[in-house]
Amino acid sequence: MRSVIAALNLTLDGALSGPNGELDWMFPDPQLNVEFTADLRAVVDTMLTGRNAYQQLNAAFTAQRDHPDSPPELVDFATWMVETPKIVFSNTLTELLSPKDRLATAGIPEEIAELKQTDGCGLVIFGGVDTVQQFARHNVIDEYWIKLYPVALGNGRPLFTSRADLTLVSARAYTSGIQVLRYVPQS
Repeated sequence: MRSVIAALNLTLDGALSGPNGELDWMFPDPQLNVEFTADLRAVVDTMLTGRNAYQQLNAAFTAQRDHPDSPPELVDFATWMVETPKIVFSNTLTELLSPKDRLATAGIPEEIAELKQTDGCGLVIFGGVDTVQQFARHNVIDEYWIKLYPVALGNGRPLFTSRADLTLVSARAYTSGIQVLRYVPQS
């Protein structure tokens, strides 16, 4: 059975973004990025996303892939981000960016239940805040892979909008102060 992984950037006070979607609090950690993305790429073969993230990620990673000054490891990851099949959860999107991609045909719980029964590796959520919150509310996330930044916003858009009991399965600290935490929901 396929699992659903939410790969997230999070502040110490639990925000996925600032109140207006700001992500200016994130900063790079080259070692973390190489290790995190290698681990993720080894276990997933499909991305789940909302319309805004779908369009924004495609534009950003296409630009990084095609920029002549991008380092080889970034080109490799950006290529993976662009070419990996995506399932887009949207009520307004009418045109997809790749023939590998498709629109979800059902609600989140039904779509995920069906996807989990298909052949393949894991499914990773690269959604916007609203999409991630909806997946969390529907309890369809099997693992949370969190890059926890040593930043507190004081306000922001939270990951969870209701109680979630989680069990820590691994943790790794990086010299940048970022920690990678992996959690599974408690049964």
